[in-house]
Amino acid sequence: MFSTEIRISLEKQLGDELFSTLEGDILNDILSEGKIESNQLNYQAFLDGHSFKALPNLAPGIFGIFQEVIETLEFNEPVEFYINNSPELNAFAVASTDDGQPHIINLNSGLVEMLTDRELRFVVGHEIGHIISRNANISKLIRFVFPDPSRVPLLLQHKIALWDKLAELTADRYGFLANPDMESCISGFFKISSGLNAARIGFDFNEYLGQNEEVLARFRENGAGNLMSHPVNPIRIKAIQLFAGSALFASLLNEQKPVADEALASSIEELTQSLMVISSTPLDMYRRQFIATAGIIMANIDEKMNEDEYENILRILSGYTIFPAEYLNQIFKSGKVGELFGEAIEKILEMNPGDRYSMFNMMINIAHSDNRLARTEIALLFDVGTKALGMSRREVAQLIAENVQRNFMPEIYVRD
Repeated sequence: MFSTEIRISLEKQLGDELFSTLEGDILNDILSEGKIESNQLNYQAFLDGHSFKALPNLAPGIFGIFQEVIETLEFNEPVEFYINNSPELNAFAVASTDDGQPHIINLNSGLVEMLTDRELRFVVGHEIGHIISRNANISKLIRFVFPDPSRVPLLLQHKIALWDKLAELTADRYGFLANPDMESCISGFFKISSGLNAARIGFDFNEYLGQNEEVLARFRENGAGNLMSHPVNPIRIKAIQLFAGSALFASLLNEQKPVADEALASSIEELTQSLMVISSTPLDMYRRQFIATAGIIMANIDEKMNEDEYENILRILSGYTIFPAEYLNQIFKSGKVGELFGEAIEKILEMNPGDRYSMFNMMINIAHSDNRLARTEIALLFDVGTKALGMSRREVAQLIAENVQRNFMPEIYVRD
């Protein structure tokens, strides 16, 4: 149902990029033909043996809710629902990549016990949304290619983290379509985040929304939302409110052709800015600026930037921005690389003088990332080290020698 139209545009863009990067088309075929995803069958067998499978005759009440959500979302692929014995308020979806095998949605018993029928509809719609959008499949591919999360390259880590959060916001839209009642959606958020029964404490929906706006304002000011595994509840709640009041939702609710909603897209883009920030401190802002400008200057001093130098710069930049290539291109096109380079050095030395050594080592690494040392690069390093970073020529020479001895790999094959 409306798989393309309902999705947040950046989430779709990042999802498509990740699917392509992971060679999703090829891997899905291999996993399906080789039955490598038989782990899903093993998992399904585990659930059959240790969890409760919701069937119409065994649990007509809860199964009826699940079926209503599937029909509301017009989802026609097979899904099996399980309830696991766990007090943790959580649910998850496992996408099938093998024809004939059902998708799996698991809900913990604590969640089913805590939520009302309306609140549960939102959660089930949310999990089905992960399957409809194919984001559950991308998550499975990520886990297959990188079974050890520590192996994920830094260039992908932050991009995956951002996509994961935006995927939650997209899934929330499906949840709201399954239960278009704002108050019960928000009360469900409250219960899951607090573990409290709303009736027990006299939960006030309007007061909670007001507090949410205050928390969201502070969060926008502080930034760094990308450090969390899920988008914080204030962002998720606000995103649902924006969707509920949108022309897109109105068209879907009235079973009309989904409309392109630029106002909603703009509001969501503004709301999610904090999710794209790895660090909002002024020092890290100037570190990022230094890496980009120093990289451009060093890589172009002897010849046009080559692929090894470019990838090395992006790798270092990825510790400071989710979109290193876009940021590097922005700096390059500014026409002010030298000016921004000088500004970055000045500001960093004012805030944290000890950074001079890590800054200088980064420039050395870029200089020999093409497996060669050029006299023009060495001359530039001496110039920057003595004039901008306040080092003596002897100190510069020692630092270059130490770095080369530790990191330099000479070119093995002679170039034509």
